[in-house]
Amino acid sequence: MPRALRIAYPGAVYHVRSRGNDKGDLFFDDADRRHYIDLLCGASAVFRMKVYAYALMSNHIHLFLRTFLPNISEVMHRLNLDYSVYINKRRGRTGHLFESRFKRKLVREDRYFLGLLRYIHLNPVKAGMVASPEQYEWSSHRAYLGNADKVVSDPSEVLFLFSDNLERARMAYLDFIAKPVPEKEWKILDKERSGILGDEVFRKRLQKTAV
Repeated sequence: MPRALRIAYPGAVYHVRSRGNDKGDLFFDDADRRHYIDLLCGASAVFRMKVYAYALMSNHIHLFLRTFLPNISEVMHRLNLDYSVYINKRRGRTGHLFESRFKRKLVREDRYFLGLLRYIHLNPVKAGMVASPEQYEWSSHRAYLGNADKVVSDPSEVLFLFSDNLERARMAYLDFIAKPVPEKEWKILDKERSGILGDEVFRKRLQKTAV
């Protein structure tokens, strides 16, 4: 079977994590964060992908996305390169901003979709940056409460997994976020190495669809 980090196919769903080189910071002020958001919006349009969730942490980035073309490597190379050029120019620095390679997990969406969404939106809380996900400006959590978001402009696809009524879906999402995450689930989602987030059936299916 192809190595998990090399698998790509139309419609693939990924959890992508990009970390700063030597665990260094990626963002130095809100202008940097806004610029990354703009780049992410541009990449979504150019490379035909849909971002379901994101969280911009101090020294790493979480993205939960679907690519409609088998182009995840191209997407992340361009996104990280463009942001690196911006930071190096703005900060008068040289060298690598990101670790040499981003980490990605292929996601079996029916089983892990909502858990991964919660994991990403709770990352700032887990890191002690805020007391609740509502307080963190640089994630997509607020989009799921009805606030405007440039990246996650229409979260209804995910919300309708909770209920076919949008308001009830938002309430159910809030209840889901508020529940304690089982330790075993958090450890599975928190593993940094690239791989596959799914069972043996999913792995076998990837053998047939990978390119």
